[in-house]
Amino acid sequence: MRAMTLISGLALGGVVVVALAKAAPAAAQSFDCRDSGMASERAVCGSDRLSGLDERMTGLYASLMAALNTDRQRESLRGYQLRFLAVRNRCGRDTGCIKGAYLDQIEVLSARLRVAETDRD
Repeated sequence: MRAMTLISGLALGGVVVVALAKAAPAAAQSFDCRDSGMASERAVCGSDRLSGLDERMTGLYASLMAALNTDRQRESLRGYQLRFLAVRNRCGRDTGCIKGAYLDQIEVLSARLRVAETDRD
């Protein structure tokens, strides 16, 4: 009887954890989901997939920024990132559009990082 109560309690605890996990917003690395004002940011916060893409893109951006040699290159990258954000924000809540914007940006940043790392060698 006691073992059955323990198993039931564990099962209920698991249900609660799953429910809380689904209710909690995804944590996006490049912005605070609690303060997200843009529809696109709210869409990213509400999607594990988009949040993961945001984190990946943010990591690539930081790596590329660190790999660049001059202030001019870093300023150019900042401008490019701002243009990406404008494109993403124009997507509104359209998750397919947001996903495409992230995938494009990830591809470009990855290629630029490979070039920057090759230039350093």
